[in-house]
Amino acid sequence: MRDPVALFDLDDTLIPRREIFVKWAAEFSAEHGVPLEWLLKADPEYSSRRAEFFELAKTTFGVQPPVADLHAQYRQRMPQLVEPDLQVHAMLAGLREAGWQLGVVTNGMVDNQTNKLRQAGLHDLVDTVVISDAVKIRKPDARIFRHAITRLDSQPGPHVAMVGDSLEHDVAGAHIVGLTTVWVSHGRTPPRTAPRPQHTVFTVTDAADLLHEITE
Repeated sequence: MRDPVALFDLDDTLIPRREIFVKWAAEFSAEHGVPLEWLLKADPEYSSRRAEFFELAKTTFGVQPPVADLHAQYRQRMPQLVEPDLQVHAMLAGLREAGWQLGVVTNGMVDNQTNKLRQAGLHDLVDTVVISDAVKIRKPDARIFRHAITRLDSQPGPHVAMVGDSLEHDVAGAHIVGLTTVWVSHGRTPPRTAPRPQHTVFTVTDAADLLHEITE
């Protein structure tokens, strides 16, 4: 059997992106007078269209700074709010000690995602990081998973696991490539029409025992 590979999503998998956003939103609400409830409700729809998010905040609530400035401040501040998680550190370190190659495959901007990884203390715990902005491919496009696997000098197959919280981006994309799919549910029930993962865990740290079982 080939050496096992584990690819991880970043936001809401290795780091609690939603919790970090709530902290940012509370600060933004206090500074600019935008209702916190509105920010939290709008976030999922505009997660990949952040400039539109700030444009809507300006037109709806009269926020003064230019969209470009708001977006730049957001990209700077969000990584600063990330805190290291020792349980995640221990999980990744344990997998590496057991012979796993590790990678991160994430959608997002290079500076933003890299700074999150560094702030969380995760950047040096993985063997490769693939960010959509750098390779101009976004999950669930199968090519981004193949790119990560190639960087690790491996080949697609069930010995490669993709661990992520998104059924659409992580599970569906990895399934196309023939990878073992592990969904981080955070207690959610998947919609009936959603892609079906091969394995489900509650949090990312629960994935370690499962990954070890897969390779036994």
